[in-house]
Amino acid sequence: MSRQEISSSASGFGARARSLMSGGRPRAIASLGIVLGLGAFGTLAAWSDTATATSGVFSTGSIDLQIDGQQANPDAYAFTSWSKSGLYPGERSSAKLPVQNTGSTPLNYTITASASSSDLADHMVFVLKDGEPNGESGNKCSGENLGPVDRLVKGGEVEALDGPRTLQPGESEYVCFQIRLHPDAADTADTNNSVEGKSVDVAFNFHATTA
Repeated sequence: MSRQEISSSASGFGARARSLMSGGRPRAIASLGIVLGLGAFGTLAAWSDTATATSGVFSTGSIDLQIDGQQANPDAYAFTSWSKSGLYPGERSSAKLPVQNTGSTPLNYTITASASSSDLADHMVFVLKDGEPNGESGNKCSGENLGPVDRLVKGGEVEALDGPRTLQPGESEYVCFQIRLHPDAADTADTNNSVEGKSVDVAFNFHATTA
């Protein structure tokens, strides 16, 4: 009987020892080691840095179209050097103007020709060129045509250039204006639509936009 008890006690002690060696505390320690390891990695991941890039200054440009050094807006430029009285059928008159870009950005400009409500308008033929007035050849403009050879429209407006012309900042160019009383004006002499002794007001309107 005593031998069995001792054996049973020894056996029970060994079982408890094995249970302690393989029980919850070693597992808790192992788990604690895993938690510490994760905590260390999490701390490294929290390091950070920042950087900033700032832009330069942005500002708007300007366009400023001038005619012979004048704004011509809102008051029209008085092109007094170009006028002609006593025109006869077939006679021409011409003059030139400097067109300038005094702004800070490139510009495109166009020109339209408008006429007052006069019967004479339909008999006036105009063209714009890039040359000089030449009095020795019938007061024509020299150079190449910048637009169509066209008639004024009574009380209306027509395009004077083939397309927009570009001027860089500080750049200028001359435009030569030529007008002629068409020979068919003579055909009205004996009719009620005679243009003898009549006049017409003509305006060349410049329109500028950014290039």
